Amino acid sequence: MPANRWRQGIDKMIADRRASYDEIVNRAVALLIDAIGDSVPSDATSYRNRLLRLSRDLIGARPSSAHLFRLVNGMLWATDGASAEGMRERALTYLQDYRVNLAITLEDLAETGAKILSGYPSIMTFSRSTTVGRALTRMAEQGMARPVYCSEGRPNYEGQTLASELSWAGMRVTLGVDMALFGWLPKVRALAIGADSISTQGMVSKLGTAPLTRAARELEIPVYVLCTSDKFMPAEYYSGRDLGSGPQEEIMPASSDRLTVSNVYFDITPLDQITGVVTEQGRLQGDELMTALRQVRIFPGLRGR
Repeated sequence: MPANRWRQGIDKMIADRRASYDEIVNRAVALLIDAIGDSVPSDATSYRNRLLRLSRDLIGARPSSAHLFRLVNGMLWATDGASAEGMRERALTYLQDYRVNLAITLEDLAETGAKILSGYPSIMTFSRSTTVGRALTRMAEQGMARPVYCSEGRPNYEGQTLASELSWAGMRVTLGVDMALFGWLPKVRALAIGADSISTQGMVSKLGTAPLTRAARELEIPVYVLCTSDKFMPAEYYSGRDLGSGPQEEIMPASSDRLTVSNVYFDITPLDQITGVVTEQGRLQGDELMTALRQVRIFPGLRGR
């Protein structure tokens, strides 16, 4: 793959803030397959460094998003110890299998999430999560439509997209501005949200998630995080010190040097605010969740990125 085409693909991933989880992953897999498929291995050390450079570029496109880290981390472990040509073949096999397994994983999670959320007569969600959207859509398909409260998702309005998708699926949806969710909390019986990443240090998600979950817990409303297990991250890799932010123009241009426009995208929710994390493997909480989080190993070359 020509370097400019790789760079264009990375830049598109950085700029596209409305794409869903599976869209981003499939785009990343396609980029890697093209880049690795076109490569000509020489010696093992040089080829390992090439794979590491590609991996770091992808992680850098969305440093808060665990799925890109887990994608390349798994690829590098799959190629560990192989010859240069062996690395190429193992990487391509891993990526092709990953793409197939992603669809199966999302289906399993939708089914598990729908089963858990169907026990609540009304549900709130925030921003747009592919996994939450799939679970709620599955409920509607199974004749278990519930009232859903969601918000616009400023500054990119991805919540409006989710609201439309859910209404088309048969859910009864109430959409409002982001701050409206706090006033609507007494009307709902469960809060279901997605995650960009989860580690022992907390959950990284859309800015506003942390205070919303705290308010829900004060009202004794259960908080469920729906995400695939590839959102699990080692604590030493991502500590939340570099939460992503976007251009100020997404909110408004600064009209004065005395005006600061803050456009931070994410915040961190403590794990003790979460009732349970629902993955394709079922519901995790407490010690079971902490054990699963600690099992993720970082490939040595990705440390200290």
